[in-house]
Amino acid sequence: MITIHRVALATPATMDADAYREFCWGAGLERTDTGYGLLLVFDDIGDEFTAVVNDVEYVRLLTQISGIAVPADKVTYILRKWPDLRPEAATVWP
Repeated sequence: MITIHRVALATPATMDADAYREFCWGAGLERTDTGYGLLLVFDDIGDEFTAVVNDVEYVRLLTQISGIAVPADKVTYILRKWPDLRPEAATVWP
């Protein structure tokens, strides 16, 4: 069971080109035209991790609806910790 803390988008449309490139590099993800949806979550013991989802529109819907269980097949990749997506951040990963 995971608990979603925050939903974010890492896309060419929501980040400037340098920030998106650094995000993908730091996360070990390929840059795509559509980008990624990020679910910043807690697991059962309280550890933070990021569930990366290729379906950006699905994640965009999650920003508007609460209480949805996210099917495991929607998660593309798991990253330890949460990225720092603030524009002034020196790097996206702790």
